Amino acid sequence: MKVLDEKGRLFGKISIIDLLVIVVIVGAVAWFGYSMFGKNLRTEVSQREEETEIVVVASGMRPTTAEAIAKGGKIFEFKTGACVGEVVGVETEPAVVWLLEGDGRWVQTQSDDKVDAFVTIRGTARVGENVITMNGVEIRVGGSIGLKTKFATFQGYIMNMDLDLGGTP
Repeated sequence: MKVLDEKGRLFGKISIIDLLVIVVIVGAVAWFGYSMFGKNLRTEVSQREEETEIVVVASGMRPTTAEAIAKGGKIFEFKTGACVGEVVGVETEPAVVWLLEGDGRWVQTQSDDKVDAFVTIRGTARVGENVITMNGVEIRVGGSIGLKTKFATFQGYIMNMDLDLGGTP
């Protein structure tokens, strides 16, 4: 039995061109599957959970709102309702506001009825290759985040993030 017959078929059954087309299609499907699913598998394997503490600054809020946050308890992301962690501390300082004078100058002054609150939150974060999440909520320094507790709702910016509070062995 010949490998190629007079019509250019392998073992008299399939054309060489048809075989090349099948190999290219199978290769393309394999490449697509690896590019779509292979990276996600590596990312999931590389993720680790760490005890994390973040500080969120909420500017220009009423003192009563800051006091309500200071009561503590669990804290949730506003849009999804995902539990981010637990409030472990709230520090306040008088808010700094900019006022426009009559002559067109901007003047910086402290507000009597507004405070800046620094809310410290402790929870568990999943640290992946390209992202850090706390219960599915992306955490990035400088990122805006809407939060709510049992007693208050506020918007703030993540100012600081400490990973691995438990220490590494």
